[in-house]
Amino acid sequence: MPSRIVKKSWDLVPEIKNRLEAGEVIILHTDTVYALVANGDRQDAVIKLGQIKPSSPQPLAVFTRREKADEVVVVNEAAAQIMRHFPYPVTMILSAQPSLSEVVTKGFKNVFVVCPDRFIYDLVQELPFPLVGTAASFADTKVTDADLAKRFFDGKVSLIVDGGKSKHARSGTLIDFTVEIPTIMTFGTVSVDDLRPLLPQIVLPSHLMK
Repeated sequence: MPSRIVKKSWDLVPEIKNRLEAGEVIILHTDTVYALVANGDRQDAVIKLGQIKPSSPQPLAVFTRREKADEVVVVNEAAAQIMRHFPYPVTMILSAQPSLSEVVTKGFKNVFVVCPDRFIYDLVQELPFPLVGTAASFADTKVTDADLAKRFFDGKVSLIVDGGKSKHARSGTLIDFTVEIPTIMTFGTVSVDDLRPLLPQIVLPSHLMK
């Protein structure tokens, strides 16, 4: 059955919530890239997501906001500093809470945490379960508009939320908060110069230093 493709609107939230509660996998537009998402409390849905986009073993991302983050990850002070600025286009590495399903963590002790835009930030508040997912991509092509989402995933997901072209069209800057000093692991939408006013102690690993 073809995927239902609808324009992004806050009026869609009840439908998004119902579909995720039913164990469906959907695609959401975000300001970074489009994301395949599922209900983190539904093991069947998370397994289905992995079948739609097979990838090397790594944990999924948890979409959250500061008020709900403690339910899914261990939030240290440095991480809290960044979360105060959510929504913000970074990907955080944080230690998972034991309550987070192993199908989400894939057996790892850490997970990715994201909150790339206001729609996601507000949506998370409306959901009584963790929203988990991964970047929608095929081979080396990341999905940055609804046409690509339809080309790669039509019929594989029940709903594609069309928000137009992703604002940044690339993944968020990856920051590890499980180490003593927060460390940028890969560059993305924001630079170290953007981050220093928010997190003065942040550092670059040697392989990223010029």
